[in-house]
Amino acid sequence: MPEKAKRSILRRTIRISNAEGVFSQVYNSAAGPGSIFNTKFAIMLGAQPIHFGLLVAIGQLSQVFQLLGVAITRNLTTRKEVVVKLISLGRILTFLMGFIPFVLPSPASMLAFLLLFFASSALQAIGSNAWVAWISDIVPNCMRGRFFSIRTQYLFIAGLAAGFLLSAFVDLFDPSATTLAKLALPFLSTLAFFSPQNLVYAFPIVFIIGGVMGLLAMKVLSRQPEKPKAMERESFRELVLIPLKDKNFRRLLLFGLWFMFAVGVGSPFWQPFMIQSLGMSLVDMQIYGTISTLAAILTLRLWGKMIDHVGNRTAMVFALILGGINPLIWVFATRDVHWFVYCEGFTSGIMWSGAGVIATNFVLAIAPAEKRQVYSGMLGAINGLGIMLTSMLSGALLPPPTQVLGLNLAPEQVEFGISGILRWSSVIPLLWVVEPRQKSVGEALHIMFDFTKVRVSNLYDWVRGRRRNHDNHDV
Repeated sequence: MPEKAKRSILRRTIRISNAEGVFSQVYNSAAGPGSIFNTKFAIMLGAQPIHFGLLVAIGQLSQVFQLLGVAITRNLTTRKEVVVKLISLGRILTFLMGFIPFVLPSPASMLAFLLLFFASSALQAIGSNAWVAWISDIVPNCMRGRFFSIRTQYLFIAGLAAGFLLSAFVDLFDPSATTLAKLALPFLSTLAFFSPQNLVYAFPIVFIIGGVMGLLAMKVLSRQPEKPKAMERESFRELVLIPLKDKNFRRLLLFGLWFMFAVGVGSPFWQPFMIQSLGMSLVDMQIYGTISTLAAILTLRLWGKMIDHVGNRTAMVFALILGGINPLIWVFATRDVHWFVYCEGFTSGIMWSGAGVIATNFVLAIAPAEKRQVYSGMLGAINGLGIMLTSMLSGALLPPPTQVLGLNLAPEQVEFGISGILRWSSVIPLLWVVEPRQKSVGEALHIMFDFTKVRVSNLYDWVRGRRRNHDNHDV
């Protein structure tokens, strides 16, 4: 194919992928894994700690089904139809979730919600695995870091806007949490409909909006170009064993399992802790999310450039340093004094924006070009198992309140502290992974120092030039 045609396909792919990502992110904000509306909905259904553990575990267990994406596309020469159909089906199930309280009593309603959420997440995970291989066939490795970082910026902005508006809408039903909601949606706040007993009607609206936006994303995705893929001659069993025979990939699997195991400790309780222990409204949580998102937007391109210059492994080391600090900050939060968690939102946004891009790109960088899908599927499955196990254990084995160094820690805070220490320890298996084009941490620090020195020097020259012009003007 002529180079000009390749560039044209690449530009079109990037444009469509960014647009699809915006619609998908609105869906994820409303009803995807980690959505605060899922947590609020579960609280309304009477969720117990074990249910919060299952909610997080289900979102991660669904990643195990990524390997089915390999099985389904193995004998196909195109992935587009499979991706669009599977993800669309998963998002259609979202429409049903908000109506569960109207047809089933508690605790059956909680069980039905978990089952629907599992089915929806699993179907989308299968399609997402094929999408990663699809996009990596078009976007070259040398610019993937920048591609994913820029795309993620658009996603964060869309998620921020959708999340804030939907949170303000749901908070209108809570008299104790509607101050900011009334400012955001003043034309709705005076209606009698917005009373606590009508909160149950808010969630069908939120989930329907999310479902519609998710299906629009698939409509856009269906227009994205695709390179024909070769049919794998190996059986599914042989395909799955290929990455496991790769020593370097096994090291990446160990790191992924270790890190996800660490992240899973306490992961079911971040949002419930905000709502129940700190008394934060959904809009308060969105303010936290806004700070996190702004930090991510400001640093995503820097992460992308860092990945392209020093490699994913070295970039992940810097992400892990922040990743261990963030949970420890929550150990000091109380209902009366928790303003500093908003500062943690800033560092958390920096860390997770980098970790998210690295996680997507890392496996693509070390996998053989023709086997990226099965490598990505295997890593997603193992990572999902790791965080699923600790999420379930966190929900089932919540420790008692503990006093440490004069601090009265709630059970969730004990788990947050353990998670921070375990995240730091995951640097050990990370350093065993070998990546093409990688640079050491020392080299990376040298590059960052030179970059900062040039930027500071340019800023100094600009300020000095402005001052000189001002002085000449006065003369």
